[in-house]
Amino acid sequence: MVMTFTELLPNLQKSAPSDKLRAIQFLATELSKIENFAANDQESQSWLEADLVSDLPEYNWGEGGMPSMKPVEYFAGIGLVVKAG
Repeated sequence: MVMTFTELLPNLQKSAPSDKLRAIQFLATELSKIENFAANDQESQSWLEADLVSDLPEYNWGEGGMPSMKPVEYFAGIGLVVKAG
C-alpha cells in the first residue's frame, strides 16, 4: 500500500514522540539507500547516522541554573506570544 504525504501527515501528527523519531530514522535510512544521496556531504551523513531516539544528556545551565520562564502560546500567522502573568 502506498500512502501520499497528505494521507501520512495526519497519522504522524497523532503519533507519540517516540514513534515520530522512529519514523524519522526509518526515512533517513531509506533516503541513505538512494544512490549518491549525501555521498560526499558529511553534515547530511552525520544526521542520517545520528541516534535520534535516545534521550539527550542533561543540559548544563551554568552557575545561574535554569533561567526563569514565562508561558507562551502559538498563534497561526503570528507566532509565539508570551502570555500575561
